Amino acid sequence: MLKGAISIDVDTLSTHLHGFGLNQKDYDFADFRLGIENFLRFLDELKLKATFFIVGKDLLNQQNVETLLKARNAGHEIANHSMHHIQGFRFLNREQKITEIKNTQEIIEKNTLNKVVGFRAPGWNIDNQTLEILSSMNYLYDSSIFPSSFNPLLKLMHFKATSQQPRTARTTLGQIKYCFNRTAPYQLANDQSRGHYLVELPITVTPVFRLPFFATFLLKTGLIPFKASLQMIKAWQRPIIYEFHLFDFVDFAKPELKHQIPSKFAKGIYLPQSIYTPFKQKWQLFYQAVSLMKQNYQFETLETLAKRFIHHDTQI
Repeated sequence: MLKGAISIDVDTLSTHLHGFGLNQKDYDFADFRLGIENFLRFLDELKLKATFFIVGKDLLNQQNVETLLKARNAGHEIANHSMHHIQGFRFLNREQKITEIKNTQEIIEKNTLNKVVGFRAPGWNIDNQTLEILSSMNYLYDSSIFPSSFNPLLKLMHFKATSQQPRTARTTLGQIKYCFNRTAPYQLANDQSRGHYLVELPITVTPVFRLPFFATFLLKTGLIPFKASLQMIKAWQRPIIYEFHLFDFVDFAKPELKHQIPSKFAKGIYLPQSIYTPFKQKWQLFYQAVSLMKQNYQFETLETLAKRFIHHDTQI
C-alpha cells in the first residue's frame, strides 16, 4: 500500500485576522478548541494519525495547551509553524528566523514533552536560508514547498486580496523557483560529518500538470476534480502529503464565533472560503475525500514518513 501523511496548519482567527489587519478584542480562542476537537474526532472516526503545525504564541494560552495535549495524547505529531506566523517569513533576517523557529520549538517541547522535528513556514513562504537554518538545528524535515504550476496565479491573487497590508505581508508560497521543485519527497541537505539529513516533504500536487491537491482546493473545486487528481497521483505511485487548515474544521455558525467573523465582502484582506462554508458540508466533503485516499494509501505522521524516506523505504 502507498504511504501518505495528513497535516493541519493550526492558524487561528487571532493569527489570521491580526495578520491581515483585523483585531477582535473579545477573542477567546474558541476556534482553536473547537477546530482541534473536531479534527481529532474526524481522525478518530477514520482511524488516522496526523501532524499538527502549531503557532507558538497560541500556547501562551493555557487552555490552548490543554486542548493540544489531547492531540499529543492521542498519538499525533506536534510540529513547528513559527512563533508569530509572520506572512513574510522569508524576508526576516537570519536572527529573526532562528528566533521564530527556536521559540516555538521550546514552547511546544516544554508543554508536550515531545521533541519537535518538523517545520512548515507561514504561507509556505520558505527560502533557502530557512532550510539551511533548519538543517543546522537538526530538524528531520521541512514541509513548506508547494511545487504547483498555479503558484504565479496564486501569488498574484493573494497580493491583490491583501491590499491593506505591508508589501512583505502580501507575499506567499516562497520563491518562484519552487514551482519547479521535485513533487515527491527528497533530501534537501546531507551533512555527513554529523550524520544528519534534512528531508523536504512537499505539499502534494499532481504529476505532469502540477495541479494543487489540498483541502482548500478541494473546497473550491469539488470532488470530481479531486478524484481525477487522485487517480493520477496513484498511477504515478506518489506519496500524498495532504494539508488541512484549522478553519476547515471550525463551525463558524457557533454563537461564540459568529460575531467575530468579518464580512465576506471586506476589502484588502484574504478570507478563506472555509469560514463561510457550512460545517456539515465541509465535514462530508473532507470525509469522502479522505475515505477515497484511504483505499490505496496508509496514512501516518510526517515524522514517520520522513524517517521512511531516510531509510530508503521502497513503499513510500
